[in-house]
Amino acid sequence: RRTVRARSRRDTLIVRTFKMSLCISMNAMCLAPKASGTPARKASALSARSAVAAAPSATVAVPAASRRGALQVVAANPRGNSGGSRKGLAKFVERVNAPQMKDDLIPFRVGMTVKVGVTVVEGGKSRVQPYEGIVIAIHRAGVATTITVRKSFQGYGVERIFPIHSPLCSFEEIRGAGKPVVRRAKLYYLRDLVGKKAKLKTRFVAKKTGLTRHQVKMEALAATKAAAAAEAEAAAAAAAKAEEDAAAAAAAAEAAPAEEAAAEEA
Repeated sequence: RRTVRARSRRDTLIVRTFKMSLCISMNAMCLAPKASGTPARKASALSARSAVAAAPSATVAVPAASRRGALQVVAANPRGNSGGSRKGLAKFVERVNAPQMKDDLIPFRVGMTVKVGVTVVEGGKSRVQPYEGIVIAIHRAGVATTITVRKSFQGYGVERIFPIHSPLCSFEEIRGAGKPVVRRAKLYYLRDLVGKKAKLKTRFVAKKTGLTRHQVKMEALAATKAAAAAEAEAAAAAAAKAEEDAAAAAAAAEAAPAEEAAAEEA
C-alpha cells in the first residue's frame, strides 16, 4: 500500500509539473508577441521556448489550495550542454580519428576464421602472440571498432576482444576449402554448444588460384600511395627549382645597378 501511495503521489507531482510547464509556455506565447509588436495568433512554440529561455528566472503563482505542487522554474541554456553543433563535433572527431585508423585491414565478416598476432612487450623485449579463432561478433564504432574471436582450447571456450585499429594487433584470414554458412550477426549460440556441434556449417567453394580480393586491394592501395609519393616529390622538386630561379633572378637584379655604374665610370 505504501508503494502504491508513493507511486500515486509521484504521478500526481509529474502531472502537476507538466501542467505548470504548459501554463508557462502558454503565458510566454501570449506575452512574447506583444513586446515585439506582432499579433498574438502568429506566436509559435519556438518563440515561446526562446522567451522562456531568455527570462533569467520565473516563479509561478499557485493558489493556496494547490501550494503543495508549487514549482519554481529557472532558465537553462537553450543549446544544452553540448556547447555547439553536434554535427560539427562529430566531424571534428572523425577528422581527429582519421590518422589513427588503418587502411590495410582484411574484410571482416561474422563466421570467418582469423589469425590474430598480438604484440606483447615484456621488459625490453617484444614478441608476437598468435591467436586463431572464429569471429562471432563485430562492434563497429569507428576508430574503436572491435571484433570478438572465440576458440576452443582443451574443451573450454575462450573469447577475446581485439580492437582492429590497434597498432599492436595484426589480422590474417585463414583460407580454406569451405565458406561458413552464417545467417546471424552475432554467433553467441556457439557458447552453448560443445564438440562437433560448435562447428559452423560450411559451403564448398572451389579452390581458386591467384590473389585474393584483399591482396588485390592492398596492391591497388600500394600503387596509389606510390603515385601520391611520386607526385609529392615532383611538386617538391618543382618548388625547389622555382626558389632557385627566384634567388638567381634576385641576385641578377641586385648586380645590375653595380654593373651599370661601372660601365658609366668607364
